[in-house]
Amino acid sequence: MPKPTDTDSQAVQGDIRLDSSVKSNMYYIGGVPVHFPFVPYPSQLGMMNHMIRALTKEQNTMIESPTGSGKSLALLCATLAWRQSFVVRQRKMQENVRQIISRFCMHNTMLLRSRYETDGTTGDADPAKNPDTMETDPPEKPDKSSNNYSFVTLQAHAQALQPETVEFILETSKKQTLVGLSKDDMATLGEYKAAGKSATQHPRIFFGTRTHKQVAQLVNELRTKTPYRLRTAVLGSRAQTCTHPKAKRSESVDDACRQLRDDNNCGGYTGFRRVLGNKKLAEGGALEIWDLEDIVSVARPLVACPYYASRELAATAKLVFCPYNYILDPAVRNAAGIELEGNIVILDEAHNIENAARDAGSFEVSDLQLASLAHECSGMFDHGILREEHLVLKSLADTLAAWLQRDGAAFEYCDYETQTSVWPKPNCSVDMLLTDLALTPDYISQVKLAQAKIEDYIASLRTQGNEHSPIDPELMPRDKHVSAGALRVVEGLLRVLKHVMHGSKFVTDFRIAVVRHPNPELRTSKKRKRQSGFDAKPAFINTLSFWTMNPGVVFSEIAEQTRSIVLTSGTLSPLDSYASELQVDFASTLEANHVIAPSRFCALAVECGPSGVRLEAKYRTSDQLEFQDDVGEAIYAIAARSPDGMLVFMPSYALLNKLIARWEATGRLAEIRSHKTVFVEPQGGTKDQFDKLLLSYRKHLSQRGQLGAVMFGVFRGKVSEGIDFSDHFCRTVVNIGIPFPAFKDVKVMLKREYNNEHTMLLNGSRWYDIQAFRAVNQALGRCLRHKDDWGAIIMLEARFVQNANIARLSKWVRGHMRVFGRFNDAKQYLDAFYDERISEDAKDMPQVLDAEENVTIVLDE
Repeated sequence: MPKPTDTDSQAVQGDIRLDSSVKSNMYYIGGVPVHFPFVPYPSQLGMMNHMIRALTKEQNTMIESPTGSGKSLALLCATLAWRQSFVVRQRKMQENVRQIISRFCMHNTMLLRSRYETDGTTGDADPAKNPDTMETDPPEKPDKSSNNYSFVTLQAHAQALQPETVEFILETSKKQTLVGLSKDDMATLGEYKAAGKSATQHPRIFFGTRTHKQVAQLVNELRTKTPYRLRTAVLGSRAQTCTHPKAKRSESVDDACRQLRDDNNCGGYTGFRRVLGNKKLAEGGALEIWDLEDIVSVARPLVACPYYASRELAATAKLVFCPYNYILDPAVRNAAGIELEGNIVILDEAHNIENAARDAGSFEVSDLQLASLAHECSGMFDHGILREEHLVLKSLADTLAAWLQRDGAAFEYCDYETQTSVWPKPNCSVDMLLTDLALTPDYISQVKLAQAKIEDYIASLRTQGNEHSPIDPELMPRDKHVSAGALRVVEGLLRVLKHVMHGSKFVTDFRIAVVRHPNPELRTSKKRKRQSGFDAKPAFINTLSFWTMNPGVVFSEIAEQTRSIVLTSGTLSPLDSYASELQVDFASTLEANHVIAPSRFCALAVECGPSGVRLEAKYRTSDQLEFQDDVGEAIYAIAARSPDGMLVFMPSYALLNKLIARWEATGRLAEIRSHKTVFVEPQGGTKDQFDKLLLSYRKHLSQRGQLGAVMFGVFRGKVSEGIDFSDHFCRTVVNIGIPFPAFKDVKVMLKREYNNEHTMLLNGSRWYDIQAFRAVNQALGRCLRHKDDWGAIIMLEARFVQNANIARLSKWVRGHMRVFGRFNDAKQYLDAFYDERISEDAKDMPQVLDAEENVTIVLDE
C-alpha cells in the first residue's frame, strides 16, 4: 500500500481546492497525489490505480467492482486527483513554454522580424486572429522602423502561447541553431505541440448514473467524504425540480409545465437567473457542492426555476452529475448543452448501457403526434407565418401518417394485441421504401432547411424580451409558433432519417417498423368499447419506429469526442460484449474482488430439489407440477432457516404467478408464511405502489422480533435493480432459472438476426446469452452491501452446476461457487453457515420488539 501523508492546509495548485475540515490522508498512486478519507481497501487501491492510468493514457476502460467495495468514492477521488495533477502539469508546461518563447524572442528577434516580413508587406500577424490564442488582447505589432521589437511585444508573444509561434520555432530549429534555447527547451516545445488542445483545455468530468436517486448518493459521497471542492452541477428533470404547485400535482409535470408557460402563468422561468449569483452556490459557499434538493431550496424563496438554473450552472461546472441518458441521447445532450469534446465521461451502473444506447439511437412517433404536427403547421400556414416552411413540415407529417394507415394490413409479426411490420423485407429494401415515400436526400434537405428557418424565427421572437430575460418560445402566443413538442418530432425524424438514407454508414444498422398497439390511455377493453363521439380517443395507435440494432451508432460518436470513457458497475460481467456492441476500444478492464471476507458469504448451485427433481426452469419443465412442488419445498426449507430478509428472483412474472398460485393451492405458501411474511413484486405497478411495498418490507424487518420476510420478484424488475438490501434486509438471495429475453419478442429476434449478419459482432446466440447472465449478476448484487455484511446466494437451477455458466458470473461470485447435486447436501452446508453467522451476530442483536402476525402483501397492478 502507498505510504500515506497527513493532509495539511497548504494551498493546492490547480483549480480544485481541498477542504481542510475534511480529514484525509494522501497517497501517491500512479504518480498522482490522491486525498482519500479512509485507509483504502485493496480493491479501492486497484480501482484508483487503474483509473489514473487510463486517464493519463487517454484510454477507455471498464471497472467491475461489487457493491459495497467503495467504488463511487474511489472513482471520485481518483478522477479529481488526476484532474488536479493534470491541470498543474498543464500550467507548468504553459509557463515553461512562455519562458522559452520569451527567450527566443529576446535572442532571435531578427528571425522573428523576417518571419513577419515574409508573411506580407504589412507585417500583420495579429495573434488575436488565431482562435486558439490564450489571451483576448492581441500583442503589439512589430515596429519595423526599429531593429528590435518592444519588450511589450515580446512578452505578448510569450503570454499568448500561439501554436503558430511554437511551430515557427520548431521549424526554424531544423534549419539553424537558435540562440538561447537548449535541447530540453526544444523537447518541451515538441511536447506542447504534440499535446494539441489538451495542452490548454482543462477536462470537464461528466459523471452519469442510472437514476436521480443514485445521482444524489454520488453528490453526498463527494460532499461528505472527500476533501475535494470544485464547481459542480447536477442535471435533473422537471419532475425532480419544478416548484410550481399546480404542475407538481399533475400526472405529467412536463406537460403541466409547458401548459403553464403557454398561458404565461409561471414566473419561475424568467427569474431563474436570480439563482446564479447566490452566495451559497458560489465557490466556497455552503452549497458549493449541491444536489437537486439544495438548488430547489435556494430557488423557491427567489421565485426562480431550479430546472433552468441548474442547466445554466452546469454550463461552467467542472464536474457535472446527471442520469446517463443525458449523455447517451443526442437530443437530450444537445438540449442540455453538454459538450463532450476533450472531456471525461464516467458511466456508473453501466450494466444496461448497451440497451440504453440502442434506445437513445432509436426514435418512435405515433400517428397522433404526426396529426398534431400537421395541425399546428396548418395553423401557421393559415396565419401567414413562414407558409412555405410550415407547408414542408406538414407534407412530411401527412406523408408518414398516410403511410402508417395504408400499411396496416401487412403485419408479419402478431402478438396478443400488437402487430408489427418491419423493413427491410425480402422484396422491399429501406432504400425502396424511402423512394416510394419520396423521402429523398434532397427532400430531407428541404425539411432540414425549413426547420432551421422556423427555429430562427422563434429565436427572433425571443429577442423581443429584454437582454436578461429573453422570451421562451413556450411563453409566446400559441398562434405565433409551433410547439416545442412539434419541433422535437421533426428533429427526431431528421436524426434517424439521416442514418437510414442511402450512403449512410449506419443504413444497415436500423430497422424501420410500423407497430399497431392499444392506446395506453385506454388501458382496458371496456374503456375502448365505451369510446364514442367526436372526442373519442382511438382504441389503437399506429407508431412509426426507427430501431437501431447497433448501440455503436450512438456510443461511437461519444467516444470520438471524449478524452476517456469509463464504464463501471457492480455487475458488468460478462465483459466480452461491450467493445463489439458499443464499437469502442476498451484498452483495459478491471474485475475487483469483494471487500467482504469469504467466510462471511456462501454461494451454492443446486442441481436437484429435495425430492430429486432436476431444477431446470425452462419453458416446458416449469409447467410440470413435480417441478413446481419441488421448488416450493426448497424455498420453504430455506425460508425456515434463513434469518431476517430473503429475496427470491424468477425469470418472468408468468412463472412467478404460476408458482405462487400452485403453492397457494397446495398449502406450501401457508407453510412459507409460517416462517416469513410474504411480499410479491407487482407486475406493471406504479412507482408509488412499489415504494409502498418496499417500505412495508423494510418496516416489517426493522421489528426484529419478526420471524422474517421474503420478497418474490423477477430479474430486471424493480427489486433486482439498484436497491440496497443490506444487513438484515437481505441475508439470502435465491435465484430460480436463467432470465433469457423473450425469444419471440420482435426486437429480440431482429437483434439476434442482425448480430448473425455482422461478423464483427458477437453472434446472436452469444448476445442472447449475455443478456440473461448480466441480469442474474445484477440480482445477485442486492445483498452483501458493505464490508461487515453477510449472506448466502443460492442458485436453484441445474444449469449453474456447469462450469461454462459459472464462468459467466461476476468474479466475486464465481470464485466461491460450490456445486451440489442434491438439495439435502446443500442444505446441510447452508445450515452450518447460518449457524456460524447467527452465533457471531447474537451479541449485537438489537432490542426485540413485539412481532405481528405474518401475512402476504401484494399490491394490485
